[in-house]
Amino acid sequence: MPTERKMKLVIKCKNCNELYRIKKSVPDRAELRNLIGDSVQFVCPKCSHKEISSINDVKAKESSVIAIAAFLIMVFGTGLIGYLLKDYLFRPNNPYNILAIGGLLLIPSIIFMILNKQERDNVRRFNQYRIN
Repeated sequence: MPTERKMKLVIKCKNCNELYRIKKSVPDRAELRNLIGDSVQFVCPKCSHKEISSINDVKAKESSVIAIAAFLIMVFGTGLIGYLLKDYLFRPNNPYNILAIGGLLLIPSIIFMILNKQERDNVRRFNQYRIN
């Protein structure tokens, strides 16, 4: 079951092509329609053009917050695991040093990749689904 993520929802002003952010957190376009209806009304912050657009014009973009959080987990996770295993990792003449260092980097990297993939999948799912 897909988890709900806070992806960034945007719609483009047809007058000046500025992206306007919709401040709703929804997993798909059907939920967005339930919240705001079949059309989106907004006033462009750049050109002050009042616009009414279809719900299908709303696009999802990957949230930078998720990417930053995933990167921080990778960096601090690597550091934490390195600190906890420092006595084992830096023993001289240990034949398993390469494997231990690879494993040290692998765990936080997998978490980073999983979070980024989930975000990309959620954005793709939102953008592919259309309301008739």
